[in-house]
Amino acid sequence: MGYWYEEAVFYSIYALSQCGAPFQNEYLSNCNRLWEIEKWIPQMKSLGCNALLLSPVFKSKTHGYDTTDYFHIDNRIGENEGFKDLVSKFHSEGIKVVLDGVFNHCGRDFAAFRDVCEKREGSAFKNWISGINFQRNNALNDGFSYDSWNGYLELVKLNLKNPEVVKHLLDAAKYWTAEFDIDGLRLDCADILDFGFMKLLREQAEKLKPDFWLMGEVVHGDYNKWANPNALHSATNYEMFKSLHSSHNDRNLYELAHTLDREFGPGGLYREKYLYNFAENHDQNRLASMVEIPAYLYTIYMLLFTIPGIPSIYYGGEWGIRGKRENGSDAGIRPCIELESAHRDEPELEGVIKHLAEIRKSSQALMHGSYRQVFLEYGKPFAFERSFGDETVIIAVNPTKNPAEINLGKRGATFMDLMNNEAVAANWQGNLPVSPHWGRILRACP
Repeated sequence: MGYWYEEAVFYSIYALSQCGAPFQNEYLSNCNRLWEIEKWIPQMKSLGCNALLLSPVFKSKTHGYDTTDYFHIDNRIGENEGFKDLVSKFHSEGIKVVLDGVFNHCGRDFAAFRDVCEKREGSAFKNWISGINFQRNNALNDGFSYDSWNGYLELVKLNLKNPEVVKHLLDAAKYWTAEFDIDGLRLDCADILDFGFMKLLREQAEKLKPDFWLMGEVVHGDYNKWANPNALHSATNYEMFKSLHSSHNDRNLYELAHTLDREFGPGGLYREKYLYNFAENHDQNRLASMVEIPAYLYTIYMLLFTIPGIPSIYYGGEWGIRGKRENGSDAGIRPCIELESAHRDEPELEGVIKHLAEIRKSSQALMHGSYRQVFLEYGKPFAFERSFGDETVIIAVNPTKNPAEINLGKRGATFMDLMNNEAVAANWQGNLPVSPHWGRILRACP
């Protein structure tokens, strides 16, 4: 306990879309669209967010994950000096800045790959590319084949066993840390990233900035493989992401309870970890388009801010905006949002999220405490307990359409309901009413 990210509330923005950048980069000129990110600072502060996760901003050809230059901001949104100023402005408002680092693969316009295309076996960079084979061809008729991410030839896999490649990427990470004072990196495709590279990145980061945060995108597997002292600090909690919405749609809170107990309960796999929790992100359909009824948004966000881990809001999620991946396009989930005139599909949700962020910030138990399930019955609310030191908080959520009571046993203390700002009497006998599609957060009074 003690690092900034352990008490962070993240706000995540997909920069290229939010800046109105054209999808195809023609590399013709530099634009100044960084204001489209800066203007979100008041919104983030109003929500109680103190950290920004910014999707790929390094120069690329299309969506940002096909990096062409690891040392320059994408010319479609700005220039390096302007970006340095932007980071400084976020810092002056108490907001940390974390960038998306795509180190597993590069785009076909990356200089090393272009050199290989031109000089083939004679290129000094031929060993920068993983699995390169000049005896074969590929679907793009390059006259050679190579490894790529998930078979997408536009995403050229880098050879992270090559010291020259490793140095190039470590130098890039050092550059953004030392010159721009960024506070962390999200590592794209960390689940297939070379562990030796991650170890070196961790060692370098801690020398440059002891509280630098490394978080990996991991979809499947034991997160302990990536989140440990020899690799990264944290990982994306996709298991929790799935449980949050499917437990509501399937009306099966047993799934959520099982996930929480497996991860954070007594003997849980990640009790000592601060995993990155989210209800939606730039790769998934919008939460409001995944849940069967809008009311589920409220209990899902109550859970997001009270379960163990680091909560994150994806820009516009506070208004319940909708969007889906359609016809192979991510445009629907990565919109350009006009902050002043954005449609509030769920106008009350923003206020609830603000309140939840305030509650979390005021509670050591919610930020750092242990987890214990205290009530679970089919068709009734679900309740759990967080404890830290002498603070105990009980959280109960009722995603159903019916009012319900749950019995938590005799509690010899006075509780304050933080959601509704009302006291629960001393010597409470444990019959706790929970309104439909709502929740209660009870803190035991000294």
